[in-house]
Amino acid sequence: MRRWILVLCVVLCPLQALAAGYAVYEWGARGNALGGAMVARDADPSSVAYNPAAITDLPGKQFQIGATAIAPSATMNVKSPGQENMDFSDTIWGLPTMYYTHQLSDNYWFGLGMFSRVGLGTEYEDADTWAGRYNCSYAAIKSVSINPNLAMKFSDAFSLAVGVEATYLDFGYNTTIDANKALTPANPSDDNEPSTTSTDILQEISTDGWGYGFNLGARYRPYDWLAFGVLWRSEIQLTVHGDVDFTKKGNVLPSSILLNDTTVSGTEPIPESFTMGVMVKPMDRLSLEFDAVWTKWSAYKSLIIKYGDPLFGAKDEVEGIKNWSDTWRFQFGAEYALTDNFDLRVGYVYDQSPVNNDYEDFAVPCTDRQIVTLGAGLKISDAWVVDASYGYLWMKDRAYEARPAEGIVELDREDAHAHMAGLSVTYKF
Repeated sequence: MRRWILVLCVVLCPLQALAAGYAVYEWGARGNALGGAMVARDADPSSVAYNPAAITDLPGKQFQIGATAIAPSATMNVKSPGQENMDFSDTIWGLPTMYYTHQLSDNYWFGLGMFSRVGLGTEYEDADTWAGRYNCSYAAIKSVSINPNLAMKFSDAFSLAVGVEATYLDFGYNTTIDANKALTPANPSDDNEPSTTSTDILQEISTDGWGYGFNLGARYRPYDWLAFGVLWRSEIQLTVHGDVDFTKKGNVLPSSILLNDTTVSGTEPIPESFTMGVMVKPMDRLSLEFDAVWTKWSAYKSLIIKYGDPLFGAKDEVEGIKNWSDTWRFQFGAEYALTDNFDLRVGYVYDQSPVNNDYEDFAVPCTDRQIVTLGAGLKISDAWVVDASYGYLWMKDRAYEARPAEGIVELDREDAHAHMAGLSVTYKF
């Protein structure tokens, strides 16, 4: 079982270097095209992720599989003399999803989803020459949530759903350690000087672990043209365990430095979130929805890495202060049935960044972001539906002030954007 979960996590590797925090919202092509505004509207199988209470719309059995491809870009314009600017690695990342719904009776439905609530993929082109390598040269969160739900229909207007969530998370983090700083931490003149590589040691952390939570969803549709939806997902504290490997990169290292690979552990939160939305149909063929998503990012106070053996014979624990803030995400989507078999969709998202300016880093280099989306859905037959989406994401530029002790160099992050394309296929049987 663990082997298959590892395979899924290799595939379920979304790039969230351009995200607000490390949350994931790309759960289906239809939802992508609508800016994620799906908590109150008519359902498809991906509603297991957006609001499982809505799956009481779905007769019989339905299965959906899909993926979103993300191509990010940004430039770190380094201000330090003699240091090169650095781009994000030129990589396209994939985020697959899978859903199954089953009407058990007139009043009960079962829904199962496999998707990601969190993900991170920050990678710089050249880790050896990147001026910010002492803070981070690579960070990745690969996760898969397995989320079974029971939805109950109490009347034609009101449905409720409850679910449990098992999340597997694979966490990787690479940073460079300056051996001189490790030995003489009290000497600020030796703090992580990026122009000197002779005492560099590459640290590669690889960990994984499981966490568990639950969710509640509800939808109330008093009229055909009006619906309300809410979804609450609990916080999940994930404790991960693994290994750390050290590699000598510099050619001048003190003889007192002992490079012993060892075990490592840490804790990463999947934050609590609450989504609420309203859908209206001003005409039979047009539906409009506005959602607000609140996320308790204040749960992420610090990243603590504990080593099985003391680091270089001195430290057995390293703490990175985060102190993130709670945020809001606002999303709007419009869907128009051009014909009985063909739908057009557009959406817009404004997503606040949770990152504390005093502790910003190069692992999650984010600011407030905006996304515009569009897409279409085609009903090929009574059994088959295909949905496609495209989104363009952009972020405000960010200026970093130097914090040498933490490996932060003075730079401007510029032209951060991403192209996102999604495709989903639904089969009804």
